[in-house]
Amino acid sequence: MADIVILAAQGMGAVDENVAEPLFTALRQGLGDEDWSRLYCGSILCKGHLQNNIERVGEAMQKRDMDFIRARKFLLHGMAESAAQLQDIQQRGGNYDKGQQAIYAGLEKAAAAAGDQAPVILLTHSVGCVNLSNYLWDAQRPTVNHGIWRDGGPRGVHKGSGRDLFLRFKTLSHWYTLGPTNPLWCAGLPRDQIQAVTADTRGYHFRWKNFYHPDDPFGWPLKPLSPSYNQAVYRDYETRPLSDWSGGHWGPQWTAHAGYWDSALVQQALLEDLRQLLKKAGDSGRSSRRAGVVEAVV
Repeated sequence: MADIVILAAQGMGAVDENVAEPLFTALRQGLGDEDWSRLYCGSILCKGHLQNNIERVGEAMQKRDMDFIRARKFLLHGMAESAAQLQDIQQRGGNYDKGQQAIYAGLEKAAAAAGDQAPVILLTHSVGCVNLSNYLWDAQRPTVNHGIWRDGGPRGVHKGSGRDLFLRFKTLSHWYTLGPTNPLWCAGLPRDQIQAVTADTRGYHFRWKNFYHPDDPFGWPLKPLSPSYNQAVYRDYETRPLSDWSGGHWGPQWTAHAGYWDSALVQQALLEDLRQLLKKAGDSGRSSRRAGVVEAVV
């Protein structure tokens, strides 16, 4: 079985199962085949159920004489998804439920490949950060009246079991948010009502690293958002220094929002965290084997 789970959730753009492939390729090259084989890498497709509707609207708009049609379609894939997810949050089987079911299914698949105790590294991009934040928020509450965690969670999984804890992301080790759009959806709230998921209470203990490009109009730093975010987020990283004017004079850069999977800074940070986790998992495995030998001798 795999030692570590890495799950990637896409943000804006058409559904693409291979969106994180540039980052996975860099990991394989950096780790080597032996350590790479110890990983389970999967994708979470939160908006597959919305794809046809978004494409239909995009096709209809292209029949009109409009400027920036590609930019408009890009916005559709981001804003329409979040609006649809939140519009029917209380409805059983609605878009909010379906989005969470996709996350849950991705976790179930990972658990089958790596077991319930495997540490998880979560990579989320753009509106994917909002979707996974909603899932985590609900999973961290003792009771909720919406989403798949209402009524104690899906049937067939015993509350408090190893599988339940895994599906609630309680083995989450690191969360990388890449170009998160979170502020776009909560900036209108009073500061004390802008609440982040917890990273170090309620049975959770993970390091939240946020990456943003200073010229990406959709990617934001998160620590300044509220005291809650400041406490939960370990650090905001600029993928390009604000002092670097070689590209900044161009103003907002739409392509920057899609560039996080190729970012050398993201790749380097992830490799460092993975090496530490792999070493820890290897040490733990050796300790377990030694204990097993002692028990067998006794």
